Amino acid sequence: MTVLLEEGNPSSQRTLIFELAPIELAPHSVHLFLTQIAEGYWSRGTPAIVLNAEHVLQACPHPCLDSVDLGGRTPGYPYEDMRAAGLDVVSFQEYSPAFPHEKYTIGFAGRPHSGPEFYINLLDNTLDHGTLEERKRRMGQAEYGAWAEEAFGGVEEVDVGEKDMMEPYPCFGKLVEGFDVVDEIARSLTRASLPKDDLDDEDDMERVDLDENMLLRPVKIASVTILENYSPGAKAAGVGEKKEKEGGSETTTTDEL
Repeated sequence: MTVLLEEGNPSSQRTLIFELAPIELAPHSVHLFLTQIAEGYWSRGTPAIVLNAEHVLQACPHPCLDSVDLGGRTPGYPYEDMRAAGLDVVSFQEYSPAFPHEKYTIGFAGRPHSGPEFYINLLDNTLDHGTLEERKRRMGQAEYGAWAEEAFGGVEEVDVGEKDMMEPYPCFGKLVEGFDVVDEIARSLTRASLPKDDLDDEDDMERVDLDENMLLRPVKIASVTILENYSPGAKAAGVGEKKEKEGGSETTTTDEL
């Protein structure tokens, strides 16, 4: 994934490399993300890293920056094209405890049906983004009981609606190169850093309430490429280029971005 830390400044181009989860752990989520990439949703238009909620950085495909919710002028759901193609959200909240939401992993955002936006975990979010069973195991019975009492009135009191919103987020990959780039983006200013007077001026202009976690300068995603036979630190073939063998291009099932 190639990003521009400063819009219009080619020298600010940086690369993030993600390794997707083993296919047996997240087949649906990995397939959905790879198909989104293959169809160009993460390379054309205005895909960007747009939110910094301190525990995650959140990215969205085109045309998210055109939406009213992010300061654009287009109302309504921004991903109708992806929905029509069946590529906007997962069919179910796929999750494996063997691939938890640890720091620098990636997951699809949104409940009860996640996607198409994804996020990079800036810390270990397994308790809040994994399963209730995983939370119980990690917290212990007593601590979990106290949390459950505060969250929904008791350990056995989760109703159907609450349970849907407690389903885990799909975790389907991890960052393997570009940690310094992610850390730099995580230090970027958000709307929460603006003086309140500036926000009041925007309200006077009849703008919708924008997320205070929105980056003041969203980080443009210039392109996303599925790499073949990628080796960490390898530069000779160039990021995103196919290596040629005598007789044609070699193929592989390895999934890195």
